[in-house]
Amino acid sequence: MITTFYKSFLVLFFLIIPAALAAQTSNSGRVSGTLQDAATKAPVGFANIVLLTAGDSSLVTGATSDMEGKFILDRVPTGRFILRVSMVGYPTRFIPNINLTATSANVALGNISLDPTSTQLSEVEVVAQRQLVDFDLDKRVVNVSQDLNAQSGTVAEVMQNLPSVDVDIDGNVSMRGSTNVTILIDGKRSALSELPLDQIPANMIESIELITNPSSKYNPEGTSGIINLVMKKERKPGFNGSASVTAGTHDNYNTSLNLNYRYFKWSLNGGYDFRQRTRPGTQRNNTTNYYLNEAGIIDSTSYRFQEGDRNSTDISHNFRLGADYFLTPRHTISASALYRFSEDESTNNIRYRFLDENQLLQSTRTRDAFEVENERALDLTLGYRQTFERKGQELTADIVYNANIDDETALFDERRSDINSIPAIEETLVDDKNYEFVTKADYVHPFSENSRLEAGFRTSFERLNEDSRFFNRNMQTGDMEFNAKQSNHFVFDQQVYSVYTNYSNKFRSLTYQLGLRAEHTFIKTDLRTADDVNNNDYFSLFPTLFITNDFNDDNKVQFSYSRRINRPRSRFLNPFVDITDVYNISYGNPKLKPEFINSLELGYLRYWGQASLNATVFYRHTTDGIERFRQATDMVNDKGEPGTETTFINLSNNRSYGFEFSTNSPITNWWRVNASWSGYRTELSTTQNDTKLSNAQFNWGAKLNSNMKVWKDLDIQLSGSYRAPRADIQGRMEQMFSADLGMKKEVLNKKGTVSLRVSDLFNTRRFDFLSYGPEFRSEIENRRQSRIVYLGFTYRINSDGENQRNRRNQNNNNGGDFEDDF
Repeated sequence: MITTFYKSFLVLFFLIIPAALAAQTSNSGRVSGTLQDAATKAPVGFANIVLLTAGDSSLVTGATSDMEGKFILDRVPTGRFILRVSMVGYPTRFIPNINLTATSANVALGNISLDPTSTQLSEVEVVAQRQLVDFDLDKRVVNVSQDLNAQSGTVAEVMQNLPSVDVDIDGNVSMRGSTNVTILIDGKRSALSELPLDQIPANMIESIELITNPSSKYNPEGTSGIINLVMKKERKPGFNGSASVTAGTHDNYNTSLNLNYRYFKWSLNGGYDFRQRTRPGTQRNNTTNYYLNEAGIIDSTSYRFQEGDRNSTDISHNFRLGADYFLTPRHTISASALYRFSEDESTNNIRYRFLDENQLLQSTRTRDAFEVENERALDLTLGYRQTFERKGQELTADIVYNANIDDETALFDERRSDINSIPAIEETLVDDKNYEFVTKADYVHPFSENSRLEAGFRTSFERLNEDSRFFNRNMQTGDMEFNAKQSNHFVFDQQVYSVYTNYSNKFRSLTYQLGLRAEHTFIKTDLRTADDVNNNDYFSLFPTLFITNDFNDDNKVQFSYSRRINRPRSRFLNPFVDITDVYNISYGNPKLKPEFINSLELGYLRYWGQASLNATVFYRHTTDGIERFRQATDMVNDKGEPGTETTFINLSNNRSYGFEFSTNSPITNWWRVNASWSGYRTELSTTQNDTKLSNAQFNWGAKLNSNMKVWKDLDIQLSGSYRAPRADIQGRMEQMFSADLGMKKEVLNKKGTVSLRVSDLFNTRRFDFLSYGPEFRSEIENRRQSRIVYLGFTYRINSDGENQRNRRNQNNNNGGDFEDDF
């Protein structure tokens, strides 16, 4: 149904902004200038311009000057850079101290003079090592290529090195204690971003950006912020790429092939990744059940002790293809496609023991589960970008379609200890289809060098169709009979329409940005098996404010405020009952309301050469916060064996405030350390079924990364983290400590890399929980095989040095043709 509200968006879409927003969150800056001969003042055309990072001179982007000597480098991230200009007949010129910030993202270099000479300058070898984590006032960036976990690990393992971030046993991420995090791929939600982070190979990723307080330009989903995964996409001309293979203990394997080709107006990239991930694990759950009288006093108790072992093998294939076509120097069309298919086989065997008040054994039970899940995911993106004569003026647009289709089959076999007991055989078939279509556009209009206006819109349509069918075996006939009472067909539809605007300006050393985003949301949940339809339509405003004071390039402070939202996802709303563990069932709550958060941060950033310090204090207040809620169930069967059930609720109050310190520092010219420490207090309270619940606790954690180059071409990385106990509304997650060790050695004239990595060096990574309520207390221990040894090899096709030699030869032969670099 196309509403009047949506028609207004269509008018905006077709008459004002021709396509949708290409929200490249990390690459929004620009460097421009004009090349001229120092003696004649004539323009120097067809020169090669390359932008390098100041820390290690790694390539960021490049371009070629036009006939009038002008050049523009677009989509430049914030940071410090060096510009290199080269042209036959002129010595190579380096322009240092180019600094792009979030509030000053456009740098105009003006006229750049080149002195004609026949002198050839020798190449400069840069030995500085790029930092693992770069800090800015509004985000942190993990340079994945510098993390040895990326040689063989997953994005989840790399994320464990990032300040304020925790990753649980299933690869789910949280920031500052909140699991409401938005995961983006190149600034957009995609089929890949819907996966747990422990299923995404790290070698696909160039960098990871953590944005804790985004501006109104960004989608306000994710109350604790945004994690943006920037995919690898080679910018160098010509043909290049890399291939890698890794083998790990416990049957863990992965391979990767990445290819890039850039010639004249075309830039093509593609890749393939294979991954086999095997994870055996164990679980323990010791639950005490309390039986209360009418006065709420405990009359008696019973105990349930359960132990389980599980194993899963996930085999996945990822295919990627992308292309950029430069229609003119000011118009670019881009397209990309990602296709993924995987199969996951898992077993979960649970053994129960039931004891009476005197802890005497009453009965035992076993429940064995076997599950097979087949997943297919598709992500398609079409983008458009236009720049204008006015510096900093641009229009970007995207149309995105992604789909996830899962087919899952689960077989359960449950048996009691009684000699004459009859086993219960159950089967579940789940068809899960998730589709999303997004259009978005963004326009930037500068009024002056320091003043500009941004505006844009976004529309999204999402549908989840999950059909779960249950069957029970008739032990007399042997047939599987449909269980209509337990089966569930759930359809979730969500439409979100949003517009935003940002205005920024500068007064002396003070820069400010005001922003406002308006969104209208239409949600419909349809539980078709119960003919239960719920609609929830609401309008929301999301203001943002940023004030930055640059004392100088090395010393700055920023205050920021933002309002964000967490719309409950389909898995929180779907009342489908998960019976993998019949004594600990879980299901969604279709009555959940979205949670809103008001977030304030004060950050300080200081540089001393290659060392840096980032300090932040923050405060967050959440209304209708979404939390898991657990309670005792009625007797599961006639044996009097109680269990628990878990669902999701909205809290009355949720406050969190704390501080973070992060530092990067070189100890020597071969040893660099980055460390972080964070602490925050969480206060939770609500009322459920006339019972008041509250919890408050100070949480803290620390992380340390040590990177050493012990001798030529050999790097060693040792990382460790500690997380103190963390509170939730009904208990806490216990403390956790882990350490990883990695080494890599360059071989074959730096065309190849051999890597060795040991994850969870001391085998200490475990996920323990304490949960309690008026009628129960559970102590839960989860462990997965996490100490794994990986050995890998990577080979680079047309490495940097070889590619640069080829480019010099081409320039000498043809005078630096335009098509070699554009």
